[in-house]
Amino acid sequence: MRRGMLSDLTLRLAATLGLCAALLWMASCNANGRPESDQQIQKQAQQATENAKKAADKAAAEARVAAANAEREANDVARGVKAGLHNGKGGGVDLNSASRADLEGLPGVTAATARRIENNRPYKTAHDLVRKGVVSEQEYDRMAGNVVTR
Repeated sequence: MRRGMLSDLTLRLAATLGLCAALLWMASCNANGRPESDQQIQKQAQQATENAKKAADKAAAEARVAAANAEREANDVARGVKAGLHNGKGGGVDLNSASRADLEGLPGVTAATARRIENNRPYKTAHDLVRKGVVSEQEYDRMAGNVVTR
């Protein structure tokens, strides 16, 4: 989770706890200094607890959204790093020599697809994947920028 989101969540929780404390303090006193009835105090405490619960539920929902966004961003960064590493090797993954793990790192390539790519080697061009029926044209389009043949 980002530091800003975490501090925002901490601030919201602190504000909620402060509100609860203030409501409980106010519930113990009334305007003319007389103690309120037990029933009134109980009702005010119940209301304060309900308000705190709503605020905590809202903060938890916001935290779940923030965590999902952070996870998505981390996955995007990981894919970018992986693509950058492959691009640094001369333009992409060599279909004729890449390991199964490298093939599975390509967009849309499953373990079964990587196995088919290995079993149908050698390739003269990257588009031979489609010509040999190893992948569909759509599957090839997803990985085309990341593969080469040497």
